[in-house]
Amino acid sequence: MEKEQLYKCLKQPESLSGVTVDELGRVIEEFPFFQTVRLLYTQKLHAIGDTRYMNELGKAAIFCADRSKLFYLIHAERYKRLLNLPGGDTLSEKDRTEILLDSYLQSFEEKGKPGEMPSAIIGEEHVASIDYFAYLEAMGEGVSLEGREQHRLQHQDIIDAFIEKANNDDIRPSLSAERSENSKGEPDGGEGEFLTETLAKIYMKQQKYEQALAIIKRLSLNFPKKSAYFADQIRFLEYLIINEKNKK
Repeated sequence: MEKEQLYKCLKQPESLSGVTVDELGRVIEEFPFFQTVRLLYTQKLHAIGDTRYMNELGKAAIFCADRSKLFYLIHAERYKRLLNLPGGDTLSEKDRTEILLDSYLQSFEEKGKPGEMPSAIIGEEHVASIDYFAYLEAMGEGVSLEGREQHRLQHQDIIDAFIEKANNDDIRPSLSAERSENSKGEPDGGEGEFLTETLAKIYMKQQKYEQALAIIKRLSLNFPKKSAYFADQIRFLEYLIINEKNKK
């Protein structure tokens, strides 16, 4: 592959159609840490529907310094349609944030009903391809703190007091609870877990990310078998909190 051809692909992504997978593959074999070519190679595999795409996506996610570039390169058209309304009108920054949170919460609702444990075995390809941080960047999340209306729930003080008490309580189960768990073989998560997670989602919709993070962390500790389920939510909320602090 000639360097002029590579430069052309970088400046004009549509010209990638004139490059074969084998050509890009040979460059990667010679320069395995060449990030730019890996991105183009992954994009090419995705474009032609090659079966090697998912495996290469996991590798590219590791070698790529900025995963958001990889994400947007693969899904550019998809999110271009999402962020642009008919007639050329662009969604406001607030609308983009709402879409992000709705989409993120919906993704967990689709994985299973509350109380059901998601599969603990997740392939490395699946993990590498799910990056909500890149998703956030691709959505152009940039809501200004100035002028943001602070909504309060009904009985907000009671809810806040509940969260504060939950953080101070000892998370170890009582002796009677341990005996009950041993006799039943499985702790009773059920309705309590569902209501608490619902409260966390309400806080997220209110952009009260620290309160939501406190709830999710507690759930993760109380239900260790579901730690993989809560891990993505914890990382996502921590990123949102950092992003909010950087705007101040």
